[in-house]
Amino acid sequence: MRSTIVAVLSLFMATAVLAQQWEPADAPKDLPDNGGPPYVTYAHSYFKEAPHVAGLDDRLSIHVQNFKTLLKNVNGNCQGIILFLDGMPIKGDKPESCDTEAGHVRFRLLRTKDDEDAWHTLLGSPKGYTHNISVSVGSDAHVSVSSSATFDLEVIPRPQFLAFLALFTLSLAIFIHLCRKTSLVRSGTHPVPNERPYSLSLFQMSFWFFLVIAAYVFMWLITDELDTITDSVLGLIGIGAATALGAALIDKNKTAPKPDEPGGTSKGFLNDVMSDPTGVSLHRFQMFVWTLVLGVIFIGSVYKNLEMPEFSATLLGLMGISSGTYLGFKVPEKQGSDTPPGATTPSPEPEPKETPAT
Repeated sequence: MRSTIVAVLSLFMATAVLAQQWEPADAPKDLPDNGGPPYVTYAHSYFKEAPHVAGLDDRLSIHVQNFKTLLKNVNGNCQGIILFLDGMPIKGDKPESCDTEAGHVRFRLLRTKDDEDAWHTLLGSPKGYTHNISVSVGSDAHVSVSSSATFDLEVIPRPQFLAFLALFTLSLAIFIHLCRKTSLVRSGTHPVPNERPYSLSLFQMSFWFFLVIAAYVFMWLITDELDTITDSVLGLIGIGAATALGAALIDKNKTAPKPDEPGGTSKGFLNDVMSDPTGVSLHRFQMFVWTLVLGVIFIGSVYKNLEMPEFSATLLGLMGISSGTYLGFKVPEKQGSDTPPGATTPSPEPEPKETPAT
């Protein structure tokens, strides 16, 4: 039994080794070692259908002429060879193996803490599924050897991204439908839920929740990282939740306007979120605009740097002040009244004057 297991394992390991020694059909013949400076001639992945494409966690084989000279520069230690992508050293990614006879060195493209800035540059601002980059190696992190090799770095895996795009579009459509047809982001007591006015605080809370979820999944698809939510993003979510809770508590202690009174029936999203029963208000407009501005900054940072932004304490304070001002002005906002819309309040009758006695 033991000999059978050993034989199966040996066969599996041999198959794996042979797979890693595979070369593409268009791979050039290895140039002879002439004792000159090392020179990178070719690079490829181990995908038979796409040997010139590699992404994170994929293996990349690099062909080096005069490889022994390069190995001599690192004192014969294969682990001392440093990978360069687009001229940037990837210091945390050590070689998996070196073939001194063929002059090949193999790396597995890994993203480590030491190389976050380089990978943000390589993967950030994606304009397609892949983009072509140069590849080289070196004996130190300052200078790479001459190279004519390139490969296509996979930024976004196509099947997973298309699935994400489909799910995101479906989720957004369902979310908008629920906002329009239910009381998901509405407040009030109108008997028909989709006739209730939109709530600014509930909109802000749902806005940040939906945006952070979409950004989190998008970055995970590209970087394969799970710990990407920053403290300031948690702060924004907390401000939105606290604002919604505070608004609900304030509204609970007030008489809700009747359906035929100002503020009792929806007049459209923008009109609802920026108006109180007396009309458009500055504090609501300020909170709505700052929510959108920080949202745009958030999206730009995620797309460009593949990381959620770390907002300063000043920006978070500004958002907190906007929300606090909104809640402060919400306390004295007029609610329902017994006067029907369009009706005028009758003037009080003057008290009869007393006729002086004669």
